[in-house]
Amino acid sequence: MGGIHAEETISITDTASGKSIDVIIKKVESGVVSLETAAGANFDLPTSRLTPDSIERIKAYLASAPSNSEQAAPRMEGQSGLNEAVGHELFGSGGSIWRETAGQVAQRLSLRVESEKVNSSSYRLYTKPDYQFLGAHPYCVTLYGGENAKPESFSLVFANKGDFGSRLGSGEDHFKIMHPDKVPPGNLNEAIDFDAEMISMSLSAVLGIPREQYYGEKEDKRKVKRWDIGDHAFLLSSKEDEYTSLLIVPTPNADAEGKIDFVVDSDFKKIQIQNVRREDNGDVWIDNIPMVDQGPKGYCAPATFERAMRYMLVPADMYLLATAATAPGGGTNTTKLSEDCKRIVRSKARRIRDLELHEDFDIKTVKDFIDTGVPVLWQMRSLGKYNDVANQRTKERETVEDFTAWASEIAEEAAEVEPQLKADANYHICMVIGYNEATNEVAVSDSWGPRYELRWVHLDIAKAVTSRGGFVIDF
Repeated sequence: MGGIHAEETISITDTASGKSIDVIIKKVESGVVSLETAAGANFDLPTSRLTPDSIERIKAYLASAPSNSEQAAPRMEGQSGLNEAVGHELFGSGGSIWRETAGQVAQRLSLRVESEKVNSSSYRLYTKPDYQFLGAHPYCVTLYGGENAKPESFSLVFANKGDFGSRLGSGEDHFKIMHPDKVPPGNLNEAIDFDAEMISMSLSAVLGIPREQYYGEKEDKRKVKRWDIGDHAFLLSSKEDEYTSLLIVPTPNADAEGKIDFVVDSDFKKIQIQNVRREDNGDVWIDNIPMVDQGPKGYCAPATFERAMRYMLVPADMYLLATAATAPGGGTNTTKLSEDCKRIVRSKARRIRDLELHEDFDIKTVKDFIDTGVPVLWQMRSLGKYNDVANQRTKERETVEDFTAWASEIAEEAAEVEPQLKADANYHICMVIGYNEATNEVAVSDSWGPRYELRWVHLDIAKAVTSRGGFVIDF
């Protein structure tokens, strides 16, 4: 993927030497930053060698510096009419979405920042009942970004098994708001057909008759209707009893039916290890795991699997994962979800392994995975007392200087709190993404947005709320 070539320099600092240097950022790809010094020397540097402040400056630069091709991009024929049909300014004055930054597109469409990592980003909107897109109501709109802060795809999920008839998702109410002259669908499949018809009519009125093709690989393969405008492909798919969805992707991706380049195991293991951070206090944790906000539906399991799959370069969408394993109105069957995800992951030459964390959960168990850059998916009970301790101790931890004393203090607290963590309630799945052997702590990441990306709890407290087992996605 081409880099961003501009003469603006930014300051970066090497974590190993502590030295800072002003450089021009050429590109960021697979955890490696390509740089040019003021003297014209070019070199590559793993992101793991850079301080957090340096990484944030690189992100800000990539998000704000358009390339020359973006500035000169022509408007596409029909884009004004399509914007009108969409009901939003999907296409800006520059024409192609793919020539903008993901942040610019998200801001124009009022999508909220969900995750911004070095090589990935996402912007998501859980919509209100009167929100419409191409004449239908999407419950969730997500923009995914990739390397160099560029957009990669849009995913919109319309009528679906988890939302239809659910008070949390506003159920059938949006039909009455958007189409007061029409009879509302009486069941899920009528809603799926209704949304698919509205989207198809809206796109065909501007772009003509669609063609049909397949999209996705193996277990994820499905028949879609396709409309093109410029270098954008609109892919509409419906599945009986499940959902209607719309993907917007670059035309080369649609031409390839969604197939992605495979990264060989040896190369990918190097990328993963570069994401492992080691702190002076003994903390070891994994950076650059995409965040997903599970939203109002409580899709903790689908959101956590999406995070892990995208981190392992397996495309995934929380909403589409959820529909296959969700009862009407909500409630995810984690066992069925994991089996569905296993089939998808196998198609990308990866695997999901089951872990018996309810029987064997210790620092060594998670260390073996964390040290290689592999997060652990953990099934647990997210009890109120557990969260109180996790929130308070994570905040206090920021100012700790004596971690030997800290280890004794939290061990005593864990012994006192453990008997209070017996309630058989609040079943949840999240990630263990780090550990500290000296303090006997694990780092936990929940799919509730950036505030919950990294929290620390004593191992004994984590063991006390473990419900069943866990999973890892590896090779």
